[in-house]
Amino acid sequence: MDATPSKRKQSSNVSSLVLESDNTSGTLFESHTDRKPGLFEPRKDRKHELRTAIATATSELDVQRARRDALEQESGLTVERARQLNDENIDRLHRYNDTKDAAQILFGKLAELKGKTIKEIYAEYDIDLDD
Repeated sequence: MDATPSKRKQSSNVSSLVLESDNTSGTLFESHTDRKPGLFEPRKDRKHELRTAIATATSELDVQRARRDALEQESGLTVERARQLNDENIDRLHRYNDTKDAAQILFGKLAELKGKTIKEIYAEYDIDLDD
């Protein structure tokens, strides 16, 4: 033969198309000989898996919606009203934290002016340190 080594190398890298059958369902599918075995799944099986997963997720979503609706009926609150109440509570917590921070700053300044520790100022005003 008259083939040079570079020509042989080129021809060994070309993949050929082969029809294969998976042993479980007998489905024929195209495969390339340069692919590793087990990496290629038949399209039909994958579509079936995805359809099953979508159906399961849809079913779970329906159950969750029914549960939400039952809780709405039981509580008498709509989701929108519950969100509104939650937002109002968050706003109140922000105001509380801002007020508490300001009070701690004032207690710190008072302790500094009186030459006492903050712990002593808290005790003087009968305030628990954990408050």
